[in-house]
Amino acid sequence: MLTAFWPFLAEHLLSIIVATPVAAAFALGTLALTLRAVGLGDLPSRAWLGTAFVATVLTFAATVWAAVLFDPEMLGLQGLEARPWVPALGATVAFAVDGIGLCFLLSTAAVSPLALIASRDSAEESEPAWVFVILALESALLGAIASSNLLFFIGFWAAGLVPLLLWMGRWGGLGRARAASRLWTTEAIGLAGMLFVAFVLHEATLAQFGVASLDLAPREAGVTRSLLDVRLEVDEQWLLFLAFSFALATRLPIAPLHFWLPAAHAAAPTGLSVLIATGFAQTAAIGWLRFALPLFPDAVRAAGPALSLLGIVALAYASLLALVQKELKRLVAYASVGYAGFALFGMSTLNVQGLTGAVLQLLTHGLATAGLFTLIGFLSIRRGTTEVAAFGGLAKPMPVCAFFFGVMVLSLMGLPLLGGFVGDLFVLLGSLETRRTLSVFALIAMVVAASYLLWVQRRLFLGPVDEPANRGLIDLDRIERAILLALTIPIVAIGIHPNPVLRRVEPAVLELLYEMDRRSVAKEMPAPEAESDDEEFARVDRVPSDARVPGKGRR
Repeated sequence: MLTAFWPFLAEHLLSIIVATPVAAAFALGTLALTLRAVGLGDLPSRAWLGTAFVATVLTFAATVWAAVLFDPEMLGLQGLEARPWVPALGATVAFAVDGIGLCFLLSTAAVSPLALIASRDSAEESEPAWVFVILALESALLGAIASSNLLFFIGFWAAGLVPLLLWMGRWGGLGRARAASRLWTTEAIGLAGMLFVAFVLHEATLAQFGVASLDLAPREAGVTRSLLDVRLEVDEQWLLFLAFSFALATRLPIAPLHFWLPAAHAAAPTGLSVLIATGFAQTAAIGWLRFALPLFPDAVRAAGPALSLLGIVALAYASLLALVQKELKRLVAYASVGYAGFALFGMSTLNVQGLTGAVLQLLTHGLATAGLFTLIGFLSIRRGTTEVAAFGGLAKPMPVCAFFFGVMVLSLMGLPLLGGFVGDLFVLLGSLETRRTLSVFALIAMVVAASYLLWVQRRLFLGPVDEPANRGLIDLDRIERAILLALTIPIVAIGIHPNPVLRRVEPAVLELLYEMDRRSVAKEMPAPEAESDDEEFARVDRVPSDARVPGKGRR
């Protein structure tokens, strides 16, 4: 019986990954209500926390299994699951991943149990509600990353906002009400833009196919009825691209739509900051890479130079603001804004190196930023403050903390042999092909970013211990060291041996560029005498999505 059960699990693996956290939350809630109804009292808090931790670990284990089953030499989406929900709306419960989505799934599933443990002390009251919120948020983030149906992507996007606001509003710190209102305002406007895009695409597919379809892949073999087959004129692409990109930019976040992030991080508990830095930003990136680029290729290509400039300006602007911050969480939040701009710069190059580097940069810098927020949370517990001026010379009483903080900072700076270096290098290599002039300004902005990172490292951990309260600080305990070690291992592994990640990301990028070229309306116009690199790529015949390509994606 168990042998027959394995194929079922493999066939529905993505659904299991998405559903496991929230299913565990509902199971705990049902059990607690049942015990209370029969007069056996409340479920112990240890049972809530322990079950939640087991659920997040099982989710990560299932994601690892999905990575094992993933074929890096097969182009296109894999693990496709599709079940019709409301056919008239084009709504299908559809999950699938490519190499990009797989990396983001692994990252979000990996940091969720760490976020749960790191913030366990912040939920001394109402622990059942806190467990329910964090498990619901994890399922929403995983569902958005794995969705291959536009309407369900938007649904999971919106579903993640509810537990996030509850977590911040109930267990956040000073300024949580203002941070929550800012987040709600930007997300509501962005959600309205995405629903507008879904409505227009619904009408377009209904008019062209006779049936509504918001799936990226058709549910039936040999049937051409997916979003990637709908025809959009250039002016339509522009309208939809601007509306969709505005929504994504609020969450990535890109300046000037970043104004909610510093306040949110300053008020958020440690675990919430970790998930905002990783899964929350990666849902925006997967929306841009999976939906915006292939659906609106002509608008994306035309907007490429402006997006590159916006990314560099965002990096420089955020770096300069970080230099004058007096509070650690806000400083790291502005670092997140800056590196989101650098990721946008990489994605806007629209070539293999730039897009691959942007994905790696989002992955590794998200982990490093999550590590910094975790360390700041641990320091806040010991000192009761996150003001930069309250610290100094911590390397003497807390050498292990200083070591992990240094690793995260050096990864953000792009030091060789750490994960940040690989992503930054690929982005710059991609920019030399299509954005050669802007790449110089990108380097200058990166130098500014490195300067404030080195400054905060020196200010916190080097020099004399001037504050008497810092002399007796206790270094990280075993659980805290285990959390930081779990974040450090993938950063170092990607920096030393990035090939396993590259083998999965590059084929997805090649498929993305092919779809952009195939759907381009401008492609049907007479080609100019001198072909660009992108046009030369367009002349290469597509390899069927079910074909194996030896060596594809390897370096």
